[in-house]
Amino acid sequence: MLLTMIGRYCLDENPEISTTGYVDVLARIGVSAHATRLTVSRMTERGLLERSRRGRAAYFRASEVGLDVVRRQQQHTFHDAVENPDPQGAWTILSFTLPETHRKERHLLRRRLAWESFGLLRDGVWIAPGERDVSAILAQLPGAGVDQHVEVFTAYPRFADVEGMISRTWHLDELAARYHRFLRAWDVADPVPEATDDLGRDLVLESAWRQLLRETPRLPAEHLPPDWPAARCHELFRTLHETYRGDADRIFAGILAEHRMS
Repeated sequence: MLLTMIGRYCLDENPEISTTGYVDVLARIGVSAHATRLTVSRMTERGLLERSRRGRAAYFRASEVGLDVVRRQQQHTFHDAVENPDPQGAWTILSFTLPETHRKERHLLRRRLAWESFGLLRDGVWIAPGERDVSAILAQLPGAGVDQHVEVFTAYPRFADVEGMISRTWHLDELAARYHRFLRAWDVADPVPEATDDLGRDLVLESAWRQLLRETPRLPAEHLPPDWPAARCHELFRTLHETYRGDADRIFAGILAEHRMS
């Protein structure tokens, strides 16, 4: 939720916001002050936020790492297509073998490959439709020399059973079920009863949609099952976001005016 907040409202100016400002935002969706403070602390430990002080008050702003993360999230959420209509038979294949000394980097690489809609073809080998530039993913990994353990190439393979490969790699039945759950949760009169205003509703909506996109491979339409629900979900997301965004922007502007470092 906090990364969603930063992506929506803090990318341009990246203001320093007090701890109570973060508490104020997440209280609108029922998150306790203790849970919010703990989340802010963990995000700081992970290098996503930077802390500064004025007197006894603590203020936080997104680090360069955090800004890069939310920029990519915003790109996926609002600009990338849910489906990749024309990879022209190209696939990007990435393999890596990271030693135990790079356990952290190995975990982060797997997470970021999944976010970039790569699927695990087999142990240590990942695949994504189309031509993908993974240089930004590798640059974000903290260990030195990680790229020496990674091989990436674009290929035009002839799979004996491409539909079977896709089904095994991305588990499309499970993904379709999650899309249908999104429709059932959000295509109702009051989808976020715990939210106190449109700022809370919009943060929950964007976070839920982004979580769904994490596992969406952006496959070409000819490789998707009939009546694939992604387009309906995308349209619902856009409609609800446009409904919430005006009031949400005004509410956050008031919070920022009250809780930012001057």
